[in-house]
Order: sequence, then structure tokens, then C-alpha cells
Amino acid sequence: MFNLRFRLVVLAAICIANQLSLSFLDRAAAQDDSDRIYQFEETVVTAERMENSLFESTAAVSVRTSAEMEFLPLKNLAAALETFPGISFLHRDGLGRDPLATLRGFYGGGEAEYLLVMIDGRPINELEKGLMNWSAIPLASISSIEFLRGGASSLYGDAAIGGVVNVVTSGEYGPLTQISATGGNFGSLGAQARTSGLWHGREYVAFGSGERYAEFRDHADRAAENLGGSLTLRQKPNGSLAVSTTHHFQQFDEPGPLTGAELDDDRSQSTPFYKFDHTADRTHRAAITGDYNLRDRAKFSGAVSGEIRDSDAVRTLQLSPEFADTKNRLLTASRLTSSLQLTLDQLGLLHKDRLSLGIDAGVHSLSSEYYQFLLGGLADYSEMSAVERGALEEKGTSTRRSAAGFLQYELTPMQTLRVVLGVRADIIRDQFTPKSPSEGEEQSTTHAELSPKAGANFRYVKTERHVGNLYANVARSFKAPTLDQLYDQRSIIFEISPNPPFKVLLSSGDLNPQFGTSIEVGGYHRAVLFPNLLYGELSLAAYTMDMKNELDFDLQQLKYVNISKSRHQGIETGLRFRVKSNLNLFLNYTHQSAKSQIGEYAGKFLKAIPRDVIYGGVNAAHKSGLGGSIVVKSANRIFLDDANAITLPNYSTVDVRLKYQVGLVAATLDVFNIFDQSYSTTGYPDASGSGHSYFYPAAGRHAHFGFQLQH
Repeated sequence: MFNLRFRLVVLAAICIANQLSLSFLDRAAAQDDSDRIYQFEETVVTAERMENSLFESTAAVSVRTSAEMEFLPLKNLAAALETFPGISFLHRDGLGRDPLATLRGFYGGGEAEYLLVMIDGRPINELEKGLMNWSAIPLASISSIEFLRGGASSLYGDAAIGGVVNVVTSGEYGPLTQISATGGNFGSLGAQARTSGLWHGREYVAFGSGERYAEFRDHADRAAENLGGSLTLRQKPNGSLAVSTTHHFQQFDEPGPLTGAELDDDRSQSTPFYKFDHTADRTHRAAITGDYNLRDRAKFSGAVSGEIRDSDAVRTLQLSPEFADTKNRLLTASRLTSSLQLTLDQLGLLHKDRLSLGIDAGVHSLSSEYYQFLLGGLADYSEMSAVERGALEEKGTSTRRSAAGFLQYELTPMQTLRVVLGVRADIIRDQFTPKSPSEGEEQSTTHAELSPKAGANFRYVKTERHVGNLYANVARSFKAPTLDQLYDQRSIIFEISPNPPFKVLLSSGDLNPQFGTSIEVGGYHRAVLFPNLLYGELSLAAYTMDMKNELDFDLQQLKYVNISKSRHQGIETGLRFRVKSNLNLFLNYTHQSAKSQIGEYAGKFLKAIPRDVIYGGVNAAHKSGLGGSIVVKSANRIFLDDANAITLPNYSTVDVRLKYQVGLVAATLDVFNIFDQSYSTTGYPDASGSGHSYFYPAAGRHAHFGFQLQH
């Protein structure tokens, strides 16, 4: 009933908004057009790897600033990304601290990522699986977020198949210091700080954060700390040079999924199989970036970054409702990456053109050890109160060496038309060397991929009241298998009497990259509907993408495989209205349809992916200092199995933020899931054939109270 009411409200809001804009557009055009305060276009970098107008992009791209997110109830970066059309998150921990991204019909299930995430232009996805640690970028560090949706391999190469997120930590700041602290249900405590200004004439930014959560489920404690900053060493009209560093520490327990019967009994419980699951890791990153303007029409830019990460993780693989295997993995990952780019303006071939060419290179290393921990049935786990790490079972070293060259040429044959042609060539060489006691020979594989793109943007209107652009593109993108998918040495020992025991590896060294060709069309329109009163913005994208060799985990074989072909189609739309400068209404609708194209499940939807996602609400601020927002999220039509026989119930939630500011001090109250809905965002069927399904329950109503000081 709640979902039905919400849909009716959404449909009514859309109809009213359309009628208002259509009925009064002509009248607004006749009124005083002196309103110039509405910003028609932003400048973004991520879409083209160089500065360009957002509306002139040949792909779906959006941008949010920290000021735009100030009045929204957000827990972390993933929650901030949900304010964009085209992306949603599934949660395994119940409070949104362990999110898994799904976009354009791609979902890695916690074993891979189809979203490339960067901080100030440098990739930070984890090396072994490509996953994103969303607690590694505190909200206090964010100046703005740029989100490019769709395949972007022509510029960013591997993994940029669903989209690219670039978090910008620097900005046009004067001396500023912000300090905040929060507390709430489930033992949640947090603090964040950010300061920026000048140090001996050089611009700097520094930030830090710490948080603790007991979670709403048993065995689900979580803690994370971050430190980071940047310092501009040189800032001249002809170039700049800056250094930056980030340090992240986290540890967390994992409660695991619950069966339907366990959910009915107690949503907050954790089954004994996961009672020992715990992860502790630390990550250190450093980078140096710079650019140099050669005369007026040439610009060099480059970066060198390094990272080292250590992880100690105890993880359980539940093989049936009555049997599980738990192992302890020690991991050390390191990488060194570099990039160099040259941009040439006004080559003279046409009225207005620009050429960008560059190279990317990286060396990645992964050392992994697996130790025995616990293997057995439910009684074995229930009886054990403590377990010591056992003997070393597997050991090995993986490396990835990558090199790429890219070229993009943009031309403007007429004032209203912009054309972009680009191509990137990637070479990736992976290698695995087993170490004692692991058996087997050294493995290696090399993949070479070419990723072309062609796009166009046409401006159909530009007046003092309206800006409107249409775009289209065709692109080829790819994703190479991760090092874990290729070479992870986690094994399962099966004993089936009277046969001798045999070992199964989850990885597969003969995996191929998955690739696809996409066609996308879309547009942007902004308008002053009523001068000095009402402003509107509409973005729309429609796409189709045919994938081949798509990577997935086969529950029957307990192995990663290429599942041949699938088709991804969808629509992403965002509608925003602003009333004066203190009231905003927003509504995003995302439809994604991803179907298998071959085999037993041809024509079936890919599992765990919501086909309809709605994000909408309103935020407002009053001159008295009181402000806040109401946000509604809804996900619908989700299948949990390949045969589309098991459906996850639709769910909707309402979150609220209240904020009151007096001078330099502000107080906030966030209430999440205010109607105390019982729901799960994801799950999966038992692979052993028991007929059970497992779910990850979300928390009921909970609140956070916070203070903020800004100077």
C-alpha cells in the first residue's frame, strides 16, 4: 500500500509540474527577464578528461557541490551518489555502511565493481576485486562530485563500463574551518573536520574523520578513520604543482544473510556461521599532480600516485543452510600509476577544435595468503567460542601491468554543433606465481583492447531564459577480469564418500574481458520559468548496450565464468525545480532492463538488479536559519535468481533532515526510514538446492543528531 501511495504521489507531481511549465511558459517569457542569478551551466572535467561545459557533453554527466548536499540526510559518499539519476545501492549491513552499486544493469554482487571511482582524478577502487570502500572518502572532504554514466573506456579504460565518479576535494575556498560531530541509534558516534586556507602563501586543504557503529544486528560493529589533505607547491599563471595524501583505517564484523524464517524470528540476529567474520585493513595513498601551459594553446598535465594496502580478513562461505567454510586471508596490495596528457586548442583545421592525447600506465602487485580457520556444520560453529588461525593452505603473488594511449579530437563545425571522436588502446598483462604450499605452475595472460567512441552535441536553444542541448554517442567499452577472479587461491575441499577428497578453486585463469557496444541519446534543458521565482531543470538519457563475455559467478560450478551475451537497456531522467533560492524539489527515475541473450535463461532478467528506482523529495531553507529536507527512495521489480522465479519484495523508505543554524553553529537531526519499514535490499537463493533464500535485512527507524561549527 505504501508503494502504491508513493507512485500515485509521484505521478501527480510530474503531471502538475508539466502542466505548470507548459501553461505558464509563454506568460513567463513576457515578464521581466532581468533574472540572471540562475546558473545555466557548470564546468566539468570527468566527461572529457578536460574542462568543458556540462551541457555540451556528449554523454550523461551530472555534478553536485557540497552546498547542494548540505540539507540532505546523507550518511556517506554512496548516499550522496543516490541523489543522481542512474545509480542505486544495495546494502548488506543494514545501515548503508557496506553499499554495493548497481547502474545500467550492472551489479558485481560484492565480488566486482562496474563503477570506476576516482579522488581528484586518481582511481581508488580496491586492487584485488575492483570494489570501492565507500567509507574511505568522508563527506567532509568533498568539494564536489562529478558522475559520468555509461561506458567510458575510450578515456578511462578498464572498469569504466557502467560509469565514472570523480570526487573533487579541492575548491575555490578561502580560509575555512568546519568541525562536526554526530551520534545516534545503534551506538553510532562520528566526528569530521575540514580546514583550508593559505600556509606560507600556498593553498592547502586538510580533513579528518572518525566513526563507530554498533549496527542494528548482532556481530556487526564497524569503525573507520580517515586523514588526508593537499598542498599546492606552485601556483603560477602558466602552471601548478600539488601534492596530496590520504590514509584510511577500518575494521568491521559481518553478520551475514538470514533466511526468511530467521527474518521472521529476529531481523537483528546473526547466524553462528558468521560469528568470527572480521576484517581489519589500512590504506595509504600519495600523489603528485601538475600542469603546465605552453604558450596559449597547449597544456601539459600529469600525475604520479602510489598506494599500499594491508588487510586481515576472516570470511565465511556458506555452502548450504547446514554447512560453511571459514578462512583467514592476509593480503598486501600495492600499485604505482602515472598519466600524462597534452591538450592542444585551436589547431586551425576548423573554426574551433581541440585535440587531447595522453598515456596511462600502472604496475599493480598483490600478495595473498589463506589460512585454515573453521570448516563444519552449524553445531561446530555454535559450540566454538574462539578459534585460532590454523595452518597456511595457499599462498601466491599476482601482478598486473597496464599501459594505454588515448586520443580525443573535438570539433565545432557550426556554433550549435559539437562533435567528439575518440579512441583508446589498452594492454593489460596479468601474472600469477604460486608459493609453497600452493601447487601448480605460473600463469599469465595478456589482453589488448581497443575502445573507440563517437559523439555529438546539438544546442537547440540558448536564450536568457532557456538553455537546451541534445546529444548522442556510440562507444565500445570493456572490463577485464579482476586479479581475484583470475587467480584467487581460496579453495573448498569436498569429501564425497567413497571418492577421495577434491579441491575446487573459485577463480578461473582463462577468463576473458567482457565488452560491449552502446548507443545512447539524451538531453539537458534548464529554464527560468518565472523570473525571480521558479527555475526548472530536466535531464534525460536513454541507452542500449549489448554485452559479450559478461563475467559472473556460477553457483553451480562455484567458479567465475563468462556468461556469453546480455542486453542492457534503460532510461534515466532527473527533474528539478527551484523556487527562489530557498526551496528545491527534485525527482529522479531510473529504469534498467538487463536480460540474458543466450543459454538456458535467455530472455530472463539478470538477478538482483532493480528495474525501477525512484529518488525524490524536497529541501528548503528559511532566513531564520531553519531548514531541512524529506527524501523518498523506492526500488521495484527485483529478481533474486537467474530463472526469475524468486522475487524480492518492493521497498520504499522516507528519510528526513532538520537543520537549524545560529551564527557559526548548526544543529542537525536526521531520521532514516521514518515509517519503520521492514525490508531487504538484496538477497540470493541457496546454491545447494535446499529451496531457501537468503536476505540482508535493513534497519528500521533510526536517528542521528549532530552539531557543526564553521569559521
